[in-house]
Amino acid sequence: MANLSHKWVQMTKRIYGLCEAAVLAMLGVATLLFALSANYGLLMNVKFKWLTVTGAALMLLMGLIALSDSQKRSGLNTLIFCLMLLVALIGKPYLPDANSVSTPDASLQAGLWDQIDQTRFPKRELRLLVTSDADDVYQRNTSFATVGSVKRLEALDSHGSFALMTSLIYCCLADMIGIGLRVPCDDLENFKDDQWLMISGKLVQEKAEITVPNFRFGRAMMASVSNDYYLRPEKIMSYNRIDQLPLLADKIMNGQSSQLFGKALKESGIWEDLEQEGPFTVFLPVDRAVEDLWDGQSFEELSRTELRRFVSSHIVNGRFFERSLMEQETVQTLNGRILQVEFANGKIRIDQSRLLLKDAEARNGVIHFIYPAISPNE
Repeated sequence: MANLSHKWVQMTKRIYGLCEAAVLAMLGVATLLFALSANYGLLMNVKFKWLTVTGAALMLLMGLIALSDSQKRSGLNTLIFCLMLLVALIGKPYLPDANSVSTPDASLQAGLWDQIDQTRFPKRELRLLVTSDADDVYQRNTSFATVGSVKRLEALDSHGSFALMTSLIYCCLADMIGIGLRVPCDDLENFKDDQWLMISGKLVQEKAEITVPNFRFGRAMMASVSNDYYLRPEKIMSYNRIDQLPLLADKIMNGQSSQLFGKALKESGIWEDLEQEGPFTVFLPVDRAVEDLWDGQSFEELSRTELRRFVSSHIVNGRFFERSLMEQETVQTLNGRILQVEFANGKIRIDQSRLLLKDAEARNGVIHFIYPAISPNE
């Protein structure tokens, strides 16, 4: 009886070993075919294709070895798991800069929205048009304006269309799912992958089903184009991230920690330049810095000329982010003054002023908050 039981255990192990080896070999073949296919770049980073190919070849080899002796090896599962984890971690979908992925609704208040007649084209979020609002907008037959990123696909190109995409925030899968609408276009060559567009038009119900495969869009591992509706454009405009930002003058005068400099900027008249020209870099003294510089003296006691000299001592032509400042020895202000730029111990000083908050970008320049203020009399 014990001998029979032992044989049964051995046979079970042999069958289990054969099944495990066969599954491993088939998984290796499937992974290898996927790695060598044109669809690999849709879900994985092509930069690490070599890793997937290597992993697939090793799985296939281990499967064939396991088939040869048909014995279950205790460490085989652990080895397979570690190999697959390595492929998943290193060959994961490419994650680009967040600014190229989604557009916060608050930022849509500025830029090209101002050029749209919103009485005729009220703005709508693309993710809502694809999901909850689509039926209502279609039934009302109303025009609207929306923003998204272009995705070119062969399946859509053949129908004279491109996909206007956005990422869908969905619970713990945030930014993992991309959704969009098909946009018919007569001149597809004018639009490239990842280009931001603002489109005004109407929703039209889809007449013929178009099979569009899942593809990678920005952070989204999987993406789909609505088969229910497409967007018939009335006007298509380029929509750059920089167009979403406020102008320097607006950003300064609406700031909570720079109200004194904002007041000086307005009373000096230089704010008009910051509304129309550029780019500029503003070394913006916080309120405490301005108070320390003037030692309690109010702006009402300063002439317009003094205010202009003070304000222009903090403004430089050009867009200098922190990294760009590291490469400069001096910068010249609007009033011709030369400011020394020092970089030591990982910190930047403009003359004697420390950079507190850096790289606050505006549509026509960049702001660095500083303390102390730059004296206009030196």
